[in-house]
Amino acid sequence: MRQIAAVLILLALFITLVGSRFEPSDGDRLAAISRMTLAKVRDALPSATKMAGPVNALRRELPERLEDRVKARLDTDKRLTGQEFTITADGATIKLQGVVPDASARKRAVAIAENTVGVETVIDELAVPE
Repeated sequence: MRQIAAVLILLALFITLVGSRFEPSDGDRLAAISRMTLAKVRDALPSATKMAGPVNALRRELPERLEDRVKARLDTDKRLTGQEFTITADGATIKLQGVVPDASARKRAVAIAENTVGVETVIDELAVPE
């Protein structure tokens, strides 16, 4: 938020100075203000090492196999908590097997599998008890 405010202030000063007939010395003042603003924005941002640490940790934890990716997405969905699925992959085709409580849970599981990167086809073998 601070970065946006600093950029907006700098932009407003620039428009004000350009809109009015400014002297060459005003350009020097604007350059000085720009340098100060840039320094403040840089100080407000986290360091690159602080940003890279969590991203690299997440990358290490991402599943590589297609069935693991689908399983991870199904496990993190709150509406499917506690449901057990058997997931098998054959190329870009995923087969979902298991028992779900209702038709909406079945539809949700199939939609999640279909929207997983790398999945082209989903074979739905989920059972809904009557």
